[in-house]
Amino acid sequence: MALKRDKNILALCLLICFLCFAVRIWEFLVLRTDQSQIGENFVHKLFGVLVIFACLKMLRWRWRDIGFRRKQWVKNIWLGLLLGFSFYSVAFLFEFCFLHFRGAAPQFLVSSGGFSLTKTDQFVGVGLVAIVLFNIVNVWMEEGFFRGLLEKILRKKYRFFITILISATLFGLWHLAMPFRAFLDGEFSFMQMAFFGIGYVLLALIFGLKMSLLYKMTGSLWLGMADHFFNNTIINVVHITSIEGNDHLQTIRIVAAQVLSFIFVLLLWLRHNKRRPTQSTPLTSSGK
Repeated sequence: MALKRDKNILALCLLICFLCFAVRIWEFLVLRTDQSQIGENFVHKLFGVLVIFACLKMLRWRWRDIGFRRKQWVKNIWLGLLLGFSFYSVAFLFEFCFLHFRGAAPQFLVSSGGFSLTKTDQFVGVGLVAIVLFNIVNVWMEEGFFRGLLEKILRKKYRFFITILISATLFGLWHLAMPFRAFLDGEFSFMQMAFFGIGYVLLALIFGLKMSLLYKMTGSLWLGMADHFFNNTIINVVHITSIEGNDHLQTIRIVAAQVLSFIFVLLLWLRHNKRRPTQSTPLTSSGK
C-alpha cells in the first residue's frame, strides 16, 4: 500500500491512534495489570508494537525507515542516557536541598516500584528486571509509534513543525488514561482529573516535541528512546523519602527535569538550524 499526498493522512493517523488508545483504555479500566503483581500496563504496548509491524508490512517500509537505524546507535543510546541523567541529577539535587533546608531530613531510596498519580507515597513491589524489560517495550512502542511511524506518515502531507505538533499532541492525549481512571475510581474529583489531565497532557506534549527534535537532529530514534527509557526507569527506581512523606515532590521533580531538558534540546535545535540554514540532513548520517 502506497501513501499519496491527496489521501487523508491525518484521518489515517487518528484511526490508528484510536485503535491503540482503545486497547490502552481497556487495559487500564478492565485488565488493570499495573495494579496486579505484574505492576505495569504492558498489554497495550505489545499491541502497539504489533500495530507498527502490521503498518510497516502494509506500507512496505522497514524499521530503519522509521528511525531504527544501525549507524551510531550505541553512541546515541549513551548520549540519551547522559541527557536523562544530567537533568534528573539537577532536579534531584534541588529537591534534596529544598527538603534539607526545611528540616525534613531527606534521604535517597533505591526501591523498585510502580508509578501512580494518586499513591506516590507507596512503593508497589516490582522487580528491577521487570521494570527494565517493561520500559524497553514501552519506549519501543511509544517512540516507534508516535515519532517513527506517525511522523513518517504525516510528513507525506505536512511540514515538519505541523507534523511534530500533531504527533506530540496525540502523545499528550495518550496520557489521559491515568487521570481518567483515577476519576472513575473515585480517587480524583472532576476538577482534580481536569487539573492533572491538562498538566499531564502538556508535559507529555513538551516531552514529545523534545523527542521529535532529537529524532530530527540525529536521524534516528535511539537517542530519544534512551532518554525516554531513563526517564521512566528513574521514576520507578530512585525516590526521596523525608519526614514529610515519600516522593511527595515527585511531580515537581519530573516537571523540572523535563522542562529543563526540553529547553536544552531546543537550544541545541536552534543552534543546529543556525549552522545549517539550508541543509536538512541530520547531524549523524543515516545508516543501513
